[in-house]
Amino acid sequence: MDFTLTDINGQEKGPLEHSGVEFVLGTDNDFEIKIQESLYDSDKHGKNCRFFCPETEYGGLIRSPHPVTGDKIVKLTGMSWRGLLNQRAISPEKNTYVYLNGEANTVLSTYISKLGMTELFEVSGENSGIILDNFQVPLQAMLLDAFDQALEQQDARLEIKYRQGSANSKGYVQLRAVPITDHSQNVELNEDGSVKLDILDYKNGINHLICLGQGEFEERQQVDLYAWPDGSTRKTQYYYGKDLIESYYENTTVESLDELEEEGRDKLEELRDYKQLKISVSSDIDLELGDVVGGRERITNIRMTAPVVRKIVIVNGKGRATITYKLKGED
Repeated sequence: MDFTLTDINGQEKGPLEHSGVEFVLGTDNDFEIKIQESLYDSDKHGKNCRFFCPETEYGGLIRSPHPVTGDKIVKLTGMSWRGLLNQRAISPEKNTYVYLNGEANTVLSTYISKLGMTELFEVSGENSGIILDNFQVPLQAMLLDAFDQALEQQDARLEIKYRQGSANSKGYVQLRAVPITDHSQNVELNEDGSVKLDILDYKNGINHLICLGQGEFEERQQVDLYAWPDGSTRKTQYYYGKDLIESYYENTTVESLDELEEEGRDKLEELRDYKQLKISVSSDIDLELGDVVGGRERITNIRMTAPVVRKIVIVNGKGRATITYKLKGED
């Protein structure tokens, strides 16, 4: 994996010579580059200089150089393209709900323009076929978080790629909405070769939650919720005898039984049985944030699927990359 540097105006300044690059994408959305002290040049390693791997999302804006004199290196840190998107509030001028409605690329383009981010970002003009259906953005949401959540509801994700400009022109970061790829339908990961799996099948969760609200004794609000093996929550019981595991949940702040039930359902989701999949692979398997993967552990024959929510990408000085993935539901 090779990287290119630019100056603060986006003009290319040649290859990045480094002794290590590390990205964390999906959570921190930042990076760290290590270069030899003798190679440091503020015109291409200084604040707001770019670096990128063409046609990928691996790159970002350098924010701070940190000399480490004892090791004779300089650490360059900054935000990935995702990190830059998540440094902007989607609605900074008012603390009211925002709704995303319409073709995804068109809606995203509107906000990139509105927030004055067109110098670096450009949204694809193609019709994605992905329609945001009046998605209510949480209050105080940041731009990336808002669109990640809206797209997830449509089984879609945000694709990010750095596009190089023509000769003597600067490049840009292209954004577009694309469907997620469900690799679990045609690829089952196991512990062969470079894949390491850790699957936890937790079977001691609560399956009957007794939800108590306002009132006392016989007059107290109560809703009984039951976990079913298909993952649903119902008001009818499934487990009995030795398989029945009960617990109480108290919430005296709710006003109605409907509110108590809503809060109780959320609580039961936290307490019920669950499966957890951890995966670590080398770079010969390339997964994107939001993509779904499946794994099977051979000893117990447990199989499960989960979406990718974080990538840690480590590139050594020779350009070889190792990628570790975190999946949804993993601690």
